[in-house]
Amino acid sequence: MEKKVAAVVLAAGRSKRVNTTLPKVLFELAGRPLIFYILDALFSLKRWIEEVIVILGNQRENVEGVISKEFKDVRFCYQKELNGTAKAVESAKELLEERENVLILCGDTPLITASTLRGFIRFFFKEKSDCAILTSVIKKDTDLGRICRDQERRVKEIVEKVEVKKEEGKGKVEVNSGIYCFKREKLFQGLSQIKVNRKKNEFFLTDIVKIFYNWRYKISSWEVDDWREILGVNTQNDFSFVGKCLNERLLNNLMKKGVRIIDPSTTFVSFNTKIGRDSVIYPFTYIERNVSIGKNCRIGPFAHLREDTVIGDNTHIGNFTEVNRCRLKRNVRMKHFSYLGDVTVGDKVNIGAGTVVANYDGKKKHKTFIGEKAFVGSGTVIVAPCKVGKEAITGAGSVVTKDVRTKSVVVGVPARMLRKREEKE
Repeated sequence: MEKKVAAVVLAAGRSKRVNTTLPKVLFELAGRPLIFYILDALFSLKRWIEEVIVILGNQRENVEGVISKEFKDVRFCYQKELNGTAKAVESAKELLEERENVLILCGDTPLITASTLRGFIRFFFKEKSDCAILTSVIKKDTDLGRICRDQERRVKEIVEKVEVKKEEGKGKVEVNSGIYCFKREKLFQGLSQIKVNRKKNEFFLTDIVKIFYNWRYKISSWEVDDWREILGVNTQNDFSFVGKCLNERLLNNLMKKGVRIIDPSTTFVSFNTKIGRDSVIYPFTYIERNVSIGKNCRIGPFAHLREDTVIGDNTHIGNFTEVNRCRLKRNVRMKHFSYLGDVTVGDKVNIGAGTVVANYDGKKKHKTFIGEKAFVGSGTVIVAPCKVGKEAITGAGSVVTKDVRTKSVVVGVPARMLRKREEKE
């Protein structure tokens, strides 16, 4: 029988340094709560992980409610007194009684990949370690704990929250990721010996490494090449930097699939953005969650595609445009200065510059339907709910308040039918 680990995710903290009322594990990063990225990685490793436990404390009902909606198989336990990471892990003791091995992670490290976790778990079993620590070598100033080794290069302790000072010729330091694998029995032996840190009045899980070293338990370390994977979110600056790293990763994945991103540094996508091959995304484009873009499209520059929008093949969305909860079919042209909200647009429709769909009446959002091959003139305002028929035309500056018949031409404020288009047109 293959060996497995029980995963314990620490998500109980108050998020003091982030300076927000929202628990940081629920911060949205690319349209998804921070902790969901860790849970996604864990649940993709069913061969290695037998269960996932999340430890809650601060605003536990809120956090548990959000997680439970998407991850039905997560088990929860509660840290009653928020007095440090060691006590957080200790609170899961009863849930772990029948487990042999434990993987511990922090809920605020969204960049860790399933591939890295798989490699780390396999290393833990291969080395037959009592404790394995995931580390990385970092070149920037950090408050991550420093890995300290003895003369034989064995890990002997972790020095918490050390500020790494760059010195000439010495820009690198090995740091602790906060991700560990333990033999369960020895983990709880060590936890019982951890003493309170007098400066912080907390019990630090990192202290267990020195205890294990003094007991001559086997401690192994496994270094991940990309130090960005282990970054956590402790401040708003951290959140911004981690968000940038994740966005870069998402864009790289899209480019591997044949999407052309003109300027990745000014293009922002979400975790589930789908873009077809040969589409081009121009600078200063922002794409929210649940957006799907077809093949051979042109989006931007300065375009905002809001959630639940679907863009069909060969469609062009130009500069200074916003599309919200819409479905645009194939070969649509919407080149300049326009807003569409709650609209279904048929094939080969032209949306003229300055077009606005007024979808909100102050109480409710209403839907609009624009039929195939319709031509919406520049500066048109369509007041929802409304239907513009197939091959209809609205004159420039029209305010459309009623349905427009198929193949008709409407003009004016409010728009009135000017004539019916001839069949030969």
